[in-house]
Amino acid sequence: MRNAVIIVAAGSGKRFGNKVPKQFLKFNGKPMFLWSVFAFASIKSFKQIIVVVPSNMLQALTEQYKTIFECAIGGKERFDSVKNGLAIVRDDIDFIAVHDAARPLIAEKDILYVLKEAEKTNAAIAVEKPKDTIKLVSNDDKILKTLDRLYLRNAQTPQIFEAVLLKKAYSKKISANITDDSQLIENLKVKVSAVETRFPNFKVTTKQDFALGEKLLKS
Repeated sequence: MRNAVIIVAAGSGKRFGNKVPKQFLKFNGKPMFLWSVFAFASIKSFKQIIVVVPSNMLQALTEQYKTIFECAIGGKERFDSVKNGLAIVRDDIDFIAVHDAARPLIAEKDILYVLKEAEKTNAAIAVEKPKDTIKLVSNDDKILKTLDRLYLRNAQTPQIFEAVLLKKAYSKKISANITDDSQLIENLKVKVSAVETRFPNFKVTTKQDFALGEKLLKS
């Protein structure tokens, strides 16, 4: 089996409040995005690693890391960035993983859990059970009902799909309200498996997340 990963690192990280996008800040000794690169590189079946980066960083990162990964230019929206990464995926690739560079804690074992399920079902994503009680609210912030956590999951990455399937999904018209790749696969009427992660895999969005992530890595 020959697999590829597209690591999305093109976001501006406005909510983080830093001039340099958070995924390129030093995170426990090296740029945050590299933690994801090395996690996938440690798995032999991943033969191609693609990192989607901001246009103004493309040349520098390509020259610096050309022996480790390939670079693709980021797009206006997240799905544009993934599409640009897809464009350089090799024809001999069987499965494609999509992962957020802002999830630097991803464990090799969790990648393998999702990959194993994807190989069985053609489509699988990392998920986490919600810890809080979830409320459905109206436009005027009134609670409509409480949702049953038994059937709810927080979607994470990696999300791994058969290469032909993901390319087909991205060949269709994509709505602006699409927030993850699994939605595109669901729109093809394909069942997507949910694989619960065993290790911390939260998205670094705030400075508090950043500090917590560094603390977990050090420990």
